[in-house]
Amino acid sequence: MRIFTIGETTYDILFRESVPVAAHSGGSAYNSSISLGRCGLPVSLISTFGTDSIGDLSYKFLTENGVNCQLIKRFEGKSRIALAFFDRDNNAKYSFYPASQDVFPEYPMPQENDILLLGSSFALRDNGRDELINFLRQAKEKGCITIYDPNARQCLTENPELLQKISQNIGLATIVKGSDEDFRNIFGAENCDEALSGIIKEGNNILVYTKGGSGAEFVSSKFRFHTNAKPVKVVSTIGAGDNFSAGLVFGLYQILSTNKKIDDLTSNLWEEIMNYGTHFASAVCGSSDNYIPLEDAKLLRSDNILSE
Repeated sequence: MRIFTIGETTYDILFRESVPVAAHSGGSAYNSSISLGRCGLPVSLISTFGTDSIGDLSYKFLTENGVNCQLIKRFEGKSRIALAFFDRDNNAKYSFYPASQDVFPEYPMPQENDILLLGSSFALRDNGRDELINFLRQAKEKGCITIYDPNARQCLTENPELLQKISQNIGLATIVKGSDEDFRNIFGAENCDEALSGIIKEGNNILVYTKGGSGAEFVSSKFRFHTNAKPVKVVSTIGAGDNFSAGLVFGLYQILSTNKKIDDLTSNLWEEIMNYGTHFASAVCGSSDNYIPLEDAKLLRSDNILSE
């Protein structure tokens, strides 16, 4: 069983009260891959970034944290940068500066039981769209598990082109995971039921609906339950959603590695998977980094099936 996280790589520079206070590599898929690599899982990042110094830093950090980099395409030029400005509640607003080249990666041949994690603006790009969709279709035919997190940062109800791409991604995914804000921006949904109605129309029926400190909802054709958020003193919310997704991948990997199939998962097993999501998210919120701390990863590795 292999894990692939698919998305852009960004170098984040963090500001508090207009003063830069930290900088590190990030991006939705990147953040998830670092956390999963720290936990000892066989994760590969599918991404692109430049041959500049920032790209070198990003590459080095991936290898140091156990992430397979063979599917990363590097190009001559500057890597993507994001400036993150924190408010008093430690929530961040972003300004993005694109890479000097718009290239797309090469995708592997999917195998049965692969787990794919896809999201953010990378999943909506025009360049490489055909290649991405072809890969997702092959993955679905092979029986892979694809988790799609749209990570919609702005209202899209009046943007039919982007909505069409999101709808297509939802239809090719196994699980749709997103925040209440994401689904409000995509469907105008004000609650979990309205979000569920939106994804069902696109041919999907497994929804993970996160609500920040209010916890998360899991809904499928078989089960529905609420998972409480874990109490934590919030240092930064950057990477919280990415790591909730990483927690879902971690839980799925743990359980499906015992030769279970996703259709066989009971409500109790789904609750276990969701609890990994909240654990990963809370660990990141209590940290200044975009990924779970090494101490948390060490504890999770002790329970990892790879160590048995």
